[in-house]
Amino acid sequence: MSKLAQNQEATFGIKSVLPFFTILFLIIIMVLPYNIPLIGDIMPFLTLIGVYYWSVFKPELVPVSAIFVLGLLQDILLGSPLGLMSLLLVIVQQFIFFQGRQFLERDFLFNWFVFVMIVVGFGALSWGITSLYIREYLDFVDVIGQILLTIAFYPVITWILGLIKKAIG
Repeated sequence: MSKLAQNQEATFGIKSVLPFFTILFLIIIMVLPYNIPLIGDIMPFLTLIGVYYWSVFKPELVPVSAIFVLGLLQDILLGSPLGLMSLLLVIVQQFIFFQGRQFLERDFLFNWFVFVMIVVGFGALSWGITSLYIREYLDFVDVIGQILLTIAFYPVITWILGLIKKAIG
């Protein structure tokens, strides 16, 4: 095998795992402690933004198994019910896969609108399942804060992921 072919294979290998590592990086950002008044305990669903983005624009690079593992890792690091994020992230990914090219053929505002609907459902399900799991009614105001922060962070995170997508081709 020539050196050019080996370099192309290595480049493809790096490109194929970049979505996984960007989502992993978003998880790391979520678990870091922040001392911000009023919202210090509220963190946007950054992982959801990454899964949504890559599932729409490079679905072949985010297999279900990778999303499942990332969800489990997030549950372990954040102390949430084990399997909750895996379940919810895989549901979101499969929803996007079943919609297919319809998302790709639309502009940013349409994708953001669809994301808003997804994040509202995601937040409500996350709150409901966690409340049932710990057998205690959790404060819904925190989830509303998470939903709103996630919606606000969506343009910035997708812009960064878009730059990464351009880099990997």
